[in-house]
Amino acid sequence: MQDSREIDYFGQRILQIVQPLAAGEDRTEVLDRLARSIATNFAADGCWLLQYVSPDRVRIAASACVSHRTNSISSQLVNYPLPSAPTPTLWRMTLLPDYQVTIVETRDGDRITGCVIVATKGVDWSPETKLIFQIVADYVGVALIQADLQIQAQISQIYPQLYYRLTQAIVENHRIDRLFEIAVADMVAALKLKRGLVLTLKSSGSIVQPVAQLPETGAPTLDISDVWDTSTTEPIAPAVPDETARFAQTATQIQIVTAIDVRSGKSSTLPSSFLLANSAWCQTALANAPNPTIFDGNERHSTPTDRSIFQDDLLPSMVMIPLMGATIPDRQPTAAIWGWLVLQHDRSRHWHPVELKMLQCQIYQIALARIQRKALQHSRTAVANRTSQVQTSLQLQAKLHDVGRKRMEKLRQANEFKDEFISTIGHELRTPLTSMSLAIKMLRQADVDPQRRQQYLDILDEQCQREIKLVNDILKLQQLESRQLEFRPQQIALNQFVSEQATIVADRWSESKSLELSLHLPQISPQIQTDADSLQHIVEELLVNAGKFAMPQTMVEVWLTVDAQQATFKIANFSKPIASEDLLNIFDKFRRGAGATQQAIAGTGLGLALVKSMVDHIQGTITVTSDLVAPAAAPIGSSIAKTCFTVTIPTVLERH
Repeated sequence: MQDSREIDYFGQRILQIVQPLAAGEDRTEVLDRLARSIATNFAADGCWLLQYVSPDRVRIAASACVSHRTNSISSQLVNYPLPSAPTPTLWRMTLLPDYQVTIVETRDGDRITGCVIVATKGVDWSPETKLIFQIVADYVGVALIQADLQIQAQISQIYPQLYYRLTQAIVENHRIDRLFEIAVADMVAALKLKRGLVLTLKSSGSIVQPVAQLPETGAPTLDISDVWDTSTTEPIAPAVPDETARFAQTATQIQIVTAIDVRSGKSSTLPSSFLLANSAWCQTALANAPNPTIFDGNERHSTPTDRSIFQDDLLPSMVMIPLMGATIPDRQPTAAIWGWLVLQHDRSRHWHPVELKMLQCQIYQIALARIQRKALQHSRTAVANRTSQVQTSLQLQAKLHDVGRKRMEKLRQANEFKDEFISTIGHELRTPLTSMSLAIKMLRQADVDPQRRQQYLDILDEQCQREIKLVNDILKLQQLESRQLEFRPQQIALNQFVSEQATIVADRWSESKSLELSLHLPQISPQIQTDADSLQHIVEELLVNAGKFAMPQTMVEVWLTVDAQQATFKIANFSKPIASEDLLNIFDKFRRGAGATQQAIAGTGLGLALVKSMVDHIQGTITVTSDLVAPAAAPIGSSIAKTCFTVTIPTVLERH
């Protein structure tokens, strides 16, 4: 068992290493100092604190590299497969073959949150040293969680302020370059950076590099409870794909539209533009789009243009975020990149995913404003004056409210129609069944005379046919709507066809109404080719309807006209006026007009819907009018309308 002096020694050693955690300041700076303390106390040339941002992706939360060799491999660690190391483990890393690389995982309960890696030479990793390293890793795990919470808390405070200022600037209709100035200045100040640039692409050809598509509507939201799902890359050297290489070979210029530099006395004059082909870093950022590209002081291939514009000797830490709106995970990119937001710092800085997500949301706002301005420019010929952003927003809200109200009204009406249909269909089903049941009971009586027996049989037949027709109508409507009904074109002599149908239906009209039938047919019977069953049902249903709703002692008129292209049927009666709102929806399923309900006229609301579907089936059109007739012209009374259904069908039915 260890004596008290050994315990004191271990305790002092651990406290010495984790001393930076005692500072109550910025936790990201604490992580940097903690990495340096670990490197110093374990005599390491390099120390890296890695944090998992997803099960298969890590980021460097902090690092301390003494030698150029260890510093050069930092950017590769994020893509390097890490071994399982619940306890301090010696790792043979091919990136550093001449170093002793030791790794240990950091945990939050059973969840692996990251790892600590140190690269040493000649260090004796005794069991005591490994134990100290293990305990230090536990402290690092806590520090990573604290740093995450602190950053999330900071972004939660910063983002609403940035979003409000930028939204206000958009509403005030500032120019796009002014929006960039406001946004970049706020970002630099909020994140305590040194410089911010906005670069835009200007090409003689089209911009072809795809990036994520913008949503059509809606404002961005920043949910810092989730880790940003879009991976960032930290390339050592630019890896430019063929498409980007072709893009860079065109006469593509990069314009510097905004430059915010808060360094005192160190800012320099930048050119207004430079060629994309002359910048390896911009080509790398283009290849990585739609993902942000991070440069953080490691060795990079650069060109004189890069060193002149980005000043990596003074501003080694840099992130380039594509200007294309908010990146949307799991969606295929389709839009075009049109520039970058560049943020720089004068010392090594690890960009947190939550920070990058906030920057993406700000870019999204500017992208929406840019799209909106272009749309307004294209529509100036049609719009006299452009309203302010506030008015546009209020109008949009009013339209959405109005659309929502109309939809709710339609849903309410549909629900009423459904209830009415269920009630009607129930009545239409029960009434024949009741009549048939009564007739069957009477037929079972032994003393029924033959004449009465025949009456009961007629009732059974009539009600059974009524039931069959109702079921057939419902099934036929379903077939028409699902396009399952077959075409059966036939040659039809219209005069004979219309006369027969009109005579058959007229015989079924109620005798109490004393209706007259008036046929107006061409002198020479025209021939057409169409689906005979559908046409028969159309004419029959319209004639039945005409007789059902006609006022007593009036006339039902049938007109037929034919030309080379189409045949037109008009079936009119004199009835009570149909309300204009009922006319608009008269062909809807289960829709019965107020007049039919008030007059207790039997029906299901399927007849005209079926007629409309059949007219569509034979490639025709149907319209309806209901016009009040003058008192002198009205056969009886003064509140009578002439209701006319007009059906137009082609003379030759084209097969689909």
